[in-house]
Amino acid sequence: MFETANGWLKTFTDIGVSVILACVVIDILFPSSNLVLAGLGKTVAEFSDKGLTGFIALLLFVVFWQKRGEAAAS
Repeated sequence: MFETANGWLKTFTDIGVSVILACVVIDILFPSSNLVLAGLGKTVAEFSDKGLTGFIALLLFVVFWQKRGEAAAS
């Protein structure tokens, strides 16, 4: 049961990342659409405003994301 739920969550996450990337491409091609880039800019600003805490949170996110990618590749 846990494996099934884990598979669904991975699929859902992959779909979400694909949608976000597609929205970023649309924002670049059509700057007036403003779908994602404004929110992405706010998120990056939040990390930089928090100083060391934001940097540590960002590093943890990157580490977990890389481990997820390595587990999927195996």
